[in-house]
Formats: sequence, structure tokens, C-alpha cells
Amino acid sequence: MIAMENTWPRRFMVAAVIHGVGVAAWSGLFLLDGIGIPLNLSRIIAGGGAGTWFTVGYLLYMVTGFLGMTAQGVLYQYAASHNEGGLHSDRLALVHFALMNVAVVGATWLLGYAGYVGGSLTLADRVSEVHEAIVGYVNPVGVCILVGVVAALAGAYNLLMTLWNVE
Repeated sequence: MIAMENTWPRRFMVAAVIHGVGVAAWSGLFLLDGIGIPLNLSRIIAGGGAGTWFTVGYLLYMVTGFLGMTAQGVLYQYAASHNEGGLHSDRLALVHFALMNVAVVGATWLLGYAGYVGGSLTLADRVSEVHEAIVGYVNPVGVCILVGVVAALAGAYNLLMTLWNVE
């Protein structure tokens, strides 16, 4: 077993586990219809349209939250192990970690909620209300995506500088 001497790989892995629990909880929402709590998630997804936002948020949370954090933890472990355990910058690692988690949760959960709202309105034959109900989520999702891009660039720069400083 490879020891994680650097704290950043461990932090990204812990975040991945937390996001994995979040994915499990989100997945569990699909079971509520079966026990009499009518969220209609399968109908919202099958209905398409605004409900697609729910699907996109759900799938992106699985990919970026759980798998993405896992991959970033592995990359930090790899980079640190090839540079005697150190990174180019702990501050950049902190920026990467904090902003990426905010971006992942913010963008995916907002997409999911907007998709749920829009899909629910569509199922209730209130299609004319969908746009007004979800348009307010577009800019916050865009800001979260921008935050994620900044986080990814900070992390990529930090990892590349760490790897290039190997002697």
C-alpha cells in the first residue's frame, strides 16, 4: 500500500468519499416513489425538456464530485511522490480544492434542482411557467462553472509546476 505523506491527496480522497455519499443520497431519492413519497423523478427524467437539467446535474455530480475528486487526489499523490513529497504551492492546492468543491456542488445541485422544478411543472401541464421558474438558475450555474475553471487552472498549474521541478 502506498502511504499518502502529502495531505492534499488525502483531502481530495476524503472529498471524493463525501461526494460519493452525496451521490448515494441523490440516487436514493429515486426510491422514494416506491415507498409512497411522490417525487416523480423517473417521470421527470423520461419527460425530457427542463427535466433533462436534473439528469445532467445528477450525472455530472457523479463524474465531477466522486470520480473527479478521486482523480485529482491520485494526481496530487503522483506529483508529490515524484517531487520528494512536496508540491509547488500549498496555497494553489488550497485554492484548487476549495473552489473545485464549491463549483462541483454549486453547479450540479443547482442544475438538478432547476431540472426538478422545471420537470415537475411540465408534468403538471404548466409548461408556460417553466422558463420563468428556472431561468434564474442559469447565471448562478454559469458562475459555478467559471469558479470550477479557475480551480482547474490553479490545480493544473500547481501540478505541472510540481512535476517540472523534479530534479
